[in-house]
Amino acid sequence: MKLSLALGAALSSTPAVHAFAPTAHLHRTAAPSAASQNTACTVTGGTCLSMVGGGMIERPPGDDSGGGESGAGDAEEEAPAPAGSGLDPYAAYAAEKEKFMAKIGRDIDIDPWDPNPYIKPRPGKYGWDAGKAPVQEQLAEAKLLSDEDIAARGQTMSETEREENLNVIRRLRQNDVPTLRRQGDLLAAAEAAAEAEARENSDPWFSLNERLGDAIKYETEEVDTVKALIAKVGGPPPQLVKFADHPRGYVLRTEVIGMNLSNDRLEKMIDRQAAMEDEAKEEFRKEAVRKEMAKLDSPMKQESDLAEIAEIARQREEAYLRGIMDQDARNAQYAEMMKEDTKEYEKKREELMKRLGATSEDEVGYMDKQSEFVDNTMKDFVTDLKRMSNLFEDDEEDDLALAGEEAPPAEESEGRPMSKAAQARAEAMKNDGSGRPRLPGDADVTRGEIDDGVEINEGSTSTTGPLTVEVTSAYNSENSDPPMRKHCFQYTVRITNDSPTDTVQLLSRRFEIQTVGSSMKDVVQGEGVTGRQPVLKPGEVFEYTSTAPLSVRPIGTTQIAARMSGEYRYCILGEGQETATDEQANGGQGEAGAELATFHFVFPEEQRVKPVRPSDEDDDEDDDEDEDDAVKTTTVASSGTPASTPPAATDATTAPSTSSSSPASSLPGDPDMTSGNIPTSPSPNDSSDTLTSDCRVAVTSTYRPERSDAALDKHCFAYNVRITNEGSENSIQLVSRRFEIQTVGSATKDVVQGPGVTGRQPVLKPGESFEYTSTAPLSVRPMLDKTKVVARMSGEYNFVRLGEDGKTPISSTPLKAELGAFHFILPE
Repeated sequence: MKLSLALGAALSSTPAVHAFAPTAHLHRTAAPSAASQNTACTVTGGTCLSMVGGGMIERPPGDDSGGGESGAGDAEEEAPAPAGSGLDPYAAYAAEKEKFMAKIGRDIDIDPWDPNPYIKPRPGKYGWDAGKAPVQEQLAEAKLLSDEDIAARGQTMSETEREENLNVIRRLRQNDVPTLRRQGDLLAAAEAAAEAEARENSDPWFSLNERLGDAIKYETEEVDTVKALIAKVGGPPPQLVKFADHPRGYVLRTEVIGMNLSNDRLEKMIDRQAAMEDEAKEEFRKEAVRKEMAKLDSPMKQESDLAEIAEIARQREEAYLRGIMDQDARNAQYAEMMKEDTKEYEKKREELMKRLGATSEDEVGYMDKQSEFVDNTMKDFVTDLKRMSNLFEDDEEDDLALAGEEAPPAEESEGRPMSKAAQARAEAMKNDGSGRPRLPGDADVTRGEIDDGVEINEGSTSTTGPLTVEVTSAYNSENSDPPMRKHCFQYTVRITNDSPTDTVQLLSRRFEIQTVGSSMKDVVQGEGVTGRQPVLKPGEVFEYTSTAPLSVRPIGTTQIAARMSGEYRYCILGEGQETATDEQANGGQGEAGAELATFHFVFPEEQRVKPVRPSDEDDDEDDDEDEDDAVKTTTVASSGTPASTPPAATDATTAPSTSSSSPASSLPGDPDMTSGNIPTSPSPNDSSDTLTSDCRVAVTSTYRPERSDAALDKHCFAYNVRITNEGSENSIQLVSRRFEIQTVGSATKDVVQGPGVTGRQPVLKPGESFEYTSTAPLSVRPMLDKTKVVARMSGEYNFVRLGEDGKTPISSTPLKAELGAFHFILPE
């Protein structure tokens, strides 16, 4: 402090008027003039020097740094201090410097004109331990220790202290130094690094480990000598013992600090490894080329080529001769087989001749028999065709059965063979309907007059074992075309696992559907449910919605369009079992079946048969009878356009019913769908996933071969829609839907729209989803020479956001959730 005061006093002795005198004037003038001496720095007895960064500072006595100046300059330097000055600043500076040097024990060169003077180290943010020498002195002392000093000194720290010391070193190296450097505090980072180095030098093992590594890799000194020194200092710290036993013989620096490889380093290692592999492949290729070149340079090349050609010719000739021998052997074997086939043919022919009542010598009227067989076959075909069209009763046995009489057995029918339909019904009755596509139907559904006591229910509930199967149905007017006898129904099935302990997997389904007026039941069966085999844990529910497109017309007095029942086959999974084994599946039959109880597809009121009374103005009784036969009943169909011809008769007092729903409209179609030239890059998608206004709509489609008939250009697809509310605050309610669908080759799009989704308007809380499955029965002729796509579908769902009560809409204007375009694609 006193030294600094002395230096300040020396500097302050210069008059203030000269504190910022121009540097050029002071140093470049050879000798100041008499006029300038009045303001020169020589008044103080010293020469002015420029300071770093501008200004000036007075030069102390005896300083000859002026160099080239002489004469007046020398005189100025030797001039005595002015009278009246009680303190000699230079003497004070020298006295204080001597005291300071005595205090620190060594000499220092403090140059006031040095821009980088020596500054005494100060405690950093990590501090210095009391009684410990500065870091620089510790480093210098550690580097001066000899091997004998290290061996004599040994280890000065305990195992616990060494472990704590290494932990601090790792913290400094891994965290503190990089963090401070990133923050721009380079001084603190340097202090932290110095602290870490000092701690490493406090344990001699660190420097010995580096020496051991150099000795092993570069043979700088005897390895055993360094290992002996390491043993005398107690070996590595406890955390590094496991690394010291490595075959390499020393501990890596990364293991000491405990730093993991950075991502950049890992990428470089991977790139280097790939480069080495490429180099190996390139060397292998070069070696192969060298070998080939050596072969070309061989003097025996021509002879070897000729020998190779001769060998190939020999092999080909051998293969040719072997083929001839094999062909002869096959011909001989074929001749033997033909002899056996001829014997079997003759034997079977002899049996058939006996059944015809003829001998082998008799002439059989082949053409007559063939003509008779063809005629009988065509008659059976016509009979079956009429029976399926319900134009008359199946046969005489059915008439007797309907009349309540007992039909005669087949053997009592005067030897007349059974018709094809009768044979099919008999076989179906014999096998109890298992596995056959059609079964005998219920008589009341065939007549169109439902028996008394039979409940006409649009849904049913049944419990079988652990499963409860609930079903509800509804008429889908949007996809129906009553004038064309096309009626579409929609049914929703809900399957609940009521077992408290058992996990159930649904394996297959089997449905029996009989439309009104038909004498047979159609059997629909297949694996899974909507293409899946869901697993239901105790208490879980599986629900899906499907459609049943029916070609039917109302007859009789019944309200129903069809009757449906069936079952779901399932098996019970063991604990921890995720899916059924092949043994449990048993070809889809499973272990048991859950009944789908009988329910009906019921026509809406406007589609049912209504009786019509003949007009009172008809006078001709015969005409009345004829007209009554013609218009005994009539079906009031729903249609958006007037019929081309009026009904045969109407009730004078009853107005015709109006349509309950508007027909589907149409829009201009996409040119690529009309032409069939659908782009293949990217390939057409059979699914889509779209997020609009925090509402995600995902759809997937699959082909349903069991409901399709390619020969009739009828293709049925199922599509599964999942609607998710991805908003975080409000619930939403779906209020309506609108779809656009265009079949390939069509110039227009059909637009289908209506309220709700599958007859409902579900409310979805944030994060909740609503999922349903529906079908799209398409009547379209594919353009297989151009594309597998048969239709394209898109649309939107309208929804409203609800308030905090989850019931009141926030706005009356609905938002739109887009159903992204996807395609119905035929399988390969």
